[in-house]
Amino acid sequence: MPVKKRLETRSNTRNHVFNLVFQLEFFNKDDILQIVNKYYETLEAEEQFEKSKDENFTSLKINKSIIEKQIFDLVNKLSEIDEKIKQCSTGWEIERIDKVDLSILRLAIYEMLFDDVPHKVAINETIELAKEYSEEKSYRFINAVLAKV
Repeated sequence: MPVKKRLETRSNTRNHVFNLVFQLEFFNKDDILQIVNKYYETLEAEEQFEKSKDENFTSLKINKSIIEKQIFDLVNKLSEIDEKIKQCSTGWEIERIDKVDLSILRLAIYEMLFDDVPHKVAINETIELAKEYSEEKSYRFINAVLAKV
């Protein structure tokens, strides 16, 4: 009998989109379709590896349609998002912002302005991402920028 996958949470989906936004720093944004497909291949390989180690491993069913809608939409709105970051990060050139922090800011501002996520929720979730992936005190900078959006 096939194992039924658990549905992914909104936070998990946000994590996937963050990873894809971060990859935009290293690849051409025009190659986003290839980036997304390669990301899915990597996730599948990781799942197979985990299953080989633990026969009881249950993976999450990722919601590809939400991930793709968000990343493709974000890429299309990237210049608007970056302009908002410039406006709200007084004294910081966008090129000087840490790439992880920039990716987190891009995702949060996308959610706040274009994805109908309440500002408070977007900021709280973003701070959690920053605490997990960024430097120890980066969440303060990120919070300060997002407070101005």
